[in-house]
Amino acid sequence: MDIARVLLIALVVVFVVARRFGGRPLKDRDRLWVLPAVLVLVGVNDGGLVAPAHPLLSLVLLAAEIGAAFGLGLLMGRAMTVWREPDGQLWAKGNKVVLALFALSLATRAALALLGHAVGITPHTGALLLPLAGWILAQGLALAARSHRVPAAV
Repeated sequence: MDIARVLLIALVVVFVVARRFGGRPLKDRDRLWVLPAVLVLVGVNDGGLVAPAHPLLSLVLLAAEIGAAFGLGLLMGRAMTVWREPDGQLWAKGNKVVLALFALSLATRAALALLGHAVGITPHTGALLLPLAGWILAQGLALAARSHRVPAAV
């Protein structure tokens, strides 16, 4: 994996995290799939999802990474502070629980990467982008579901 790809992934993560902790208006629910879809398309196009030496094991590891990322993303979306401004706009912001879940997400990803490395599976850009897409999508879905329960502004 070259440095440009690593920087691209780091940039996406920084962008997403900054948006989570800076407080932001919740956008149209129809758009929550756009960034994850782009990441999936780039990841699949980039290839490297399956290690030629260990195809089945690499698919199991990729599925575990996507599942863990999606689950932690749901938890992060549920943990975010959500409120409605007087003008009716919904807002969301990260908090200490979200920060702890973010750290757990990074630790989980590192542990799975080390497990893969131990059995001879080298991570490739595509295999990094798919779990990231699941993580972002899960947060958006959780926030969208929660937005229905936020009382209307008075």
